[in-house]
Amino acid sequence: METAVRPERKPRPLLRAAWRALKVLALLLLTYLLHVCLMPHVKLLGVTPSLIFALTAVLTVGLGKLRAAWVGMFYGILLEIMQPTRTLFNLLIYPIAAIFGALIFADKSVQQLEYERGLGKPGRNASPYVRTPLCALADTAVYEIVNLAYVYLRGAPLTGVMLLRGLADLILTALIAAVIMIPSVVSWASGPRRTCRAAMPRSPTGRGRAERTEIRRCCHV
Repeated sequence: METAVRPERKPRPLLRAAWRALKVLALLLLTYLLHVCLMPHVKLLGVTPSLIFALTAVLTVGLGKLRAAWVGMFYGILLEIMQPTRTLFNLLIYPIAAIFGALIFADKSVQQLEYERGLGKPGRNASPYVRTPLCALADTAVYEIVNLAYVYLRGAPLTGVMLLRGLADLILTALIAAVIMIPSVVSWASGPRRTCRAAMPRSPTGRGRAERTEIRRCCHV
């Protein structure tokens, strides 16, 4: 008597992608509400750090260049509509800052890593615990430099107080990113590893120690 073979359950990548996108969208909206409602009352050294740039850095390192650009455009459009300061300033500066940070600090592709190893370089991504605060620092630096240049071109003198406030904003935003990145890095650390595993051939007898070492060396998360 033949036994019925249960059909294999097909994966649902579309549902997983939609659920992940909804979680990221909820996180973006929650961060925006905290940024405009809570952060103005949490001033350190007379400076309000940017929670938006801190989260942008976390998502840049965790989700890659393309999603970092989406996050920058999302916040640029949202702030331009809800809190317009100077015409088109927010609409342009947030995507530019996010893309700038992503080009430097986002995960390298498998092809880039293989190319670097072919040149004799280590061919690995730096630790996300290092890249995330640096990415927040770079994003905020772009914003502060453009903001100071705009003020100077409008005829206002640049004082030492303004420069010190900009420096304090850089440091405090990087510190906030260093705090909020820890649960995010832990939850998304499997993403780059899945990419590396998919790009590497699997032996018929399973992965050996050398192959697992190569995956860890490639991803370094």
